[in-house]
Amino acid sequence: MKIREARPEDAPALAALLAELGYPDDVEAVAGRARAFPADPASFLLVAEDEEGPAGLASATVLPLLHEDGGWCRLSALVVAKGRRRTGIGRTLVAAIEERARQAGCRYLEVTSGERPERDAAHAFYRALGLEEVSRRYLKPL
Repeated sequence: MKIREARPEDAPALAALLAELGYPDDVEAVAGRARAFPADPASFLLVAEDEEGPAGLASATVLPLLHEDGGWCRLSALVVAKGRRRTGIGRTLVAAIEERARQAGCRYLEVTSGERPERDAAHAFYRALGLEEVSRRYLKPL
């Protein structure tokens, strides 16, 4: 298993993985958004690759804080391909994000996940990684 930065040619695999996560989209639209990650030094888009190709992805962004030292790293997407789940790929991706967050001076890793039954396994996974539920999230479309 190799963890690496996403590349432009990963766009079809990224789109397929995002569809499994519940966010289907056009390959070109995903490619366009993925291109923003290398341009932003505070954001990471990582791919887990094995002999079969891309098996998972994780994206995260470092958020600077005013009210305390250090930053927070927000894990914004994490998905492992069906048939390859429960093999350690998700843990490996999160560990890679955590390492990059530490290098960026972050104090915390933050994850948000929808309150839907299909996310129950993800919530258990996050708890198993040592994350705890600590707040509510509010969202307003702009």
